[in-house]
Order: sequence, then structure tokens, then C-alpha cells
Amino acid sequence: MLILIYMRQIIYFSIIILGLLFLVGYFLFSGNMQNIDDNQKYIGHIDEITIANIGEYSIHNLIAKENGYFNKNNLDANIIEYPSGPPAVADLLAGKVDFAVAADFVGVMNIFTNKDLRILAELSKHEDFEVVARTDFGINDPTNLKGKKIGVTKKGVGEFFLGRFLTFNNLRLEDIEVIDLQPTEIVKQLENGQIDAAVVFNPHIYTLRKSLGNKLIIWPAQDNQKVFALLYTTNSFMAGHSDVVKRYILSLIESEKFIKNNNSQAKVILANTMNYEDPYVNFIWPKFDFSISLDQALLLSMEDQARFAIDNKLISNKKIPNYLDNIYYLSLQEIAPEKISIIH
Repeated sequence: MLILIYMRQIIYFSIIILGLLFLVGYFLFSGNMQNIDDNQKYIGHIDEITIANIGEYSIHNLIAKENGYFNKNNLDANIIEYPSGPPAVADLLAGKVDFAVAADFVGVMNIFTNKDLRILAELSKHEDFEVVARTDFGINDPTNLKGKKIGVTKKGVGEFFLGRFLTFNNLRLEDIEVIDLQPTEIVKQLENGQIDAAVVFNPHIYTLRKSLGNKLIIWPAQDNQKVFALLYTTNSFMAGHSDVVKRYILSLIESEKFIKNNNSQAKVILANTMNYEDPYVNFIWPKFDFSISLDQALLLSMEDQARFAIDNKLISNKKIPNYLDNIYYLSLQEIAPEKISIIH
């Protein structure tokens, strides 16, 4: 009888201890969830990350740094500004940075030869590329571009839009001389008369408008096709840093909410961080959609760009890759699944 009572007491106390352990675990888990819901500080190891950024095209990084969202998620972020997407992704693949922002076409060109590249999210969509040309060099109509020197950043989305623009005007890439230049060099050489025209984006177009005035003619390059500014990393980096990737995406989602609810303050942060004039920020703002997502339209765009690259022999490959293999959904899906419309 005593043994039976003793056994009942052991069972009773075991149930109490298990119940207490359950409650402790519950409150710890609830507290962790509150870190996300209430923007409380993430508790854990501080990780250093290096980000290749491109100004307003990835404004979320600038706001996350300025507003302390990276710090809240225990990320020590070093943001490096790049002139364009191709060198940013080149440094990513070389292991010099952990994350990079670049247009969709940059990913298209690199995935042909490097399967390690991964797309984490769209950071913005914009219609900002234009064809600019010197009227004093006899260019007043797109057909006047034949035989001219045209500056563009090769393997960047400007090269894709240059090809499309020429096609729509009954010209081919073979009809012009393509000069491979970074955007800042495009501005210098167009101002100095070393090139006749270019495909470029802002703030460089804004600069050229001011410096060349009525010597400059401008045509839209995108024909209503949006550019997707994508956030890239590598599968090699994710293999040991999946939690870092998730905290990074979470920081950017907080930035997106800030932009939506504090438009004027977001403009001030962009102007101060990038040393932009207020008139330029107001000029550029309507051209952007800063929503973070993974849209089905992205896949269609990348496949279209891949066909262009193959048809124009910009790449030796003849087969379009399956870009679903290069998109990492998990982090965004765990944080904001409603932002994913890609069928996968």
C-alpha cells in the first residue's frame, strides 16, 4: 500500500514539473514571437553582414540601417554602394559581400553560368531606364542611332532594353557600336562627346538633363515593362546562415512598413543617406513601387530576358534555365507568405 501511495506521489509531482516546463516553454516562445510582432530586440548572437546596395533601388537597406531594424535583429550591417548591378553580383559570387541588389536581367545572365546564385525577394519595381542621345550629334529620331556609339552597362538590364528599343525601331545591335561603361562613366563620356547616346537610369539621367539641357533627347526604354530590383545571395552562404537570412528579410519587411506609413520621412532618409537634392527625390519617387514580394510576373520577365540573351548570342547557352531552382522562398514564406504569388 505504501509503495502505491509513493508511486502516486511521484506521478503527481512529475505532472506538476512537466506542466511547469510546458508553461516556461510557452512563455519563452511567446516572447520570441513578440520580438517580431512588437519590434522588440532579437535575443541571440550578433552577426555581421555585408550588403551591396544601389541607392533608391534598394532603399529598404538604407532605412533598416538608419532606423535600427538591423540592430533589433542582431545584425551588424555594412552597406556598400555600387554603381550598378553587374559588379554588385560579381562581388557576391566572389564572396566579397553576403547580399547584393541588382536587376532581374543581371540574375538571368549570371544564372546561365553560376547555379550558386539565389533570389530572396523583389525589393522594388520601377520604370526608370531611358535612351538618352545628343541632338547636336544629329540624333533626333531613334533611326538616327544607326552607326552611333551607344554606352550601356553590359550584362545589366540596360543591355536588354537597348536591344528591345532597337528592335522596335527596325534596328539591330549589329547596327550600332556598343560601348560597355558603368553609369558614372556614361555620364562623363556623353557630356564630353565620346559617345553619341546611352541607355541609363537615374540619378544619371537627372544629371544629364541638367548638364546638357536641350542638347539631350530622351526616349522611354522600357515600354511599360517593369524592372525588378532583386535581392540576391548565394546557396553557399545560406547553407550556414539560414537564420541570418531570415532576420535580414525581417529587417527589410520592417523598412517596407515604414515607407508605407511614413512616406515623407522615408524620402528624407534617402536624401540624407545618398546626398540627394529634395527635387530629385520628389522626381524619382513616383517611378517606384517599394513593395517586397515574389511575383509570378518575375518568372515571365526572366524567361523573356533569357530568350533575348540567347537570340542575340550574348550567352553561349541555348537552354533557358528553370529559375524556380534559383529562388529561395522559405524566409519570406515564414515571415509574410501573402507576398508570394509565384507558383512553385
